[in-house]
Amino acid sequence: MDVKRRIIDVVARLGSDEERLISHLRTIARVGKFIAPTRGHRAQLRMLEAAIEDDRPVIELVRRIVAGGNENGVRAVANLFLEHAWDGFRQRKRFEAENNVGVPSFVVISPLAACNLNCTGCYAGAYGDTEPMLSYEDLERIINEVRTWGSRFITLSGGEPTMVWKRLPGGHRGLRDLCAQYSDTLFLMYTNGTLIDEQMAAEMAELGNITPALSLEGYREQTDARRGDGVFDRVCRSMELLRQHKVLFGASVTYTTGNWEAVASDEFIDMLIDRGCIYAWYFMYVPVGRNPSLSLMVTPEQRAVVARQTWKWLTSRPIFVADFWNSGVLTKGCIAAGRSAGYMHITHRGDICPCVFMMYSAHNIHETDSETPLLDAVRSGFFRKIRQGQREKQNNPLAPCQIVDHPEVLKYAVESTDAHTTQEGQLILTELHEEVAERARRWREIADEIWTMSDSYEAFRESYSEGGWLLPGQRPPSESMTRPNAALRH
Repeated sequence: MDVKRRIIDVVARLGSDEERLISHLRTIARVGKFIAPTRGHRAQLRMLEAAIEDDRPVIELVRRIVAGGNENGVRAVANLFLEHAWDGFRQRKRFEAENNVGVPSFVVISPLAACNLNCTGCYAGAYGDTEPMLSYEDLERIINEVRTWGSRFITLSGGEPTMVWKRLPGGHRGLRDLCAQYSDTLFLMYTNGTLIDEQMAAEMAELGNITPALSLEGYREQTDARRGDGVFDRVCRSMELLRQHKVLFGASVTYTTGNWEAVASDEFIDMLIDRGCIYAWYFMYVPVGRNPSLSLMVTPEQRAVVARQTWKWLTSRPIFVADFWNSGVLTKGCIAAGRSAGYMHITHRGDICPCVFMMYSAHNIHETDSETPLLDAVRSGFFRKIRQGQREKQNNPLAPCQIVDHPEVLKYAVESTDAHTTQEGQLILTELHEEVAERARRWREIADEIWTMSDSYEAFRESYSEGGWLLPGQRPPSESMTRPNAALRH
């Protein structure tokens, strides 16, 4: 424990001296690769050591983090790796062994559905502004359970979470107080960015353990077209405030048929870097939420362009880029339904869903006296059938999703259990199902070629050598020889 604290203190104090920090990280990597808890952790440290020696773009990202964040923020990032990824990993493995069930690495919590904007195609938009909200006590209950697993990472979404930054309804505390209470936890908050002012930015800087991901849909034209006139400039102003206060932040990008070319351009990712973003999360529009429309969903061919670009940036730009669908390579496929090292979503109503985009649930934190409602959901038939689909339907991590890549999984899981929709007007399992299934078939063909024919993923060959996965760097076998998609079983 003392060694861990000393490492965090060294990293935080050296935030103003980038080169000394890099030197210390080199020492940590050289020593740590012999004492790390797992083979995976040791491999990560070897990669860090090699990256430092070769001065790869990821090391420039480290420099950007220590230069762009204050001591509190840098300390929170260091704490994430040591408390969540290392010690937390071991705690989660002990918990899994003791309880004979895998548990997720983190959860997404949407305290509210209300929002000050009215964006086209918003996945949460159909809920409306008259919906209930989670109380501060609800949030404590969720986070305290997750902490027993060993998680020190929480994602906040909505609705617009900055609307309850100071106070949640029915009490005197808000998300600001939540971050202060759980100071050893890093909070990632998805926000439209329009309500961040000088005071909020200063408070985030003082806390250090919250990083906002601000939504942009491209440049001014694309962002304002989807989010409203003037939104682009307001978001850029918020980014500048965060930068001035040395708050570590990133961007959240939803790509559709209307903006995919803009957000897949090198110029756009370079703009995000120039504005101070240290990460960018890319989300493909899926036909859920308000007025779901397949016309907004990119074609398989367009998705392939985004997949290649986001992967290229991850290894060539000083910014962490992850695509919720196309970066499945890094997570061995779909992370939904509370799988080990995965996640789940708790809505503003208390519904426990497998995924932010899977608007179906069989459990609610308000409808049980159990002290472990999240674990109960993980063990439920609904979640288990999603995870069964992950095992049986996935053989390519570039086609991971049980909604748009293997839509029959979600359909079967919902129809064969007591799961119910959490949002009226969902068409993904009814009117839109056949077209989504056809797009999925086309995408899997393209994804198989990208995964097996490209040398970009060759480094992952060993980690995908077991479990029925196609291997990177080799031509897929003929259709008759591919692993059959086993029928889903009860």
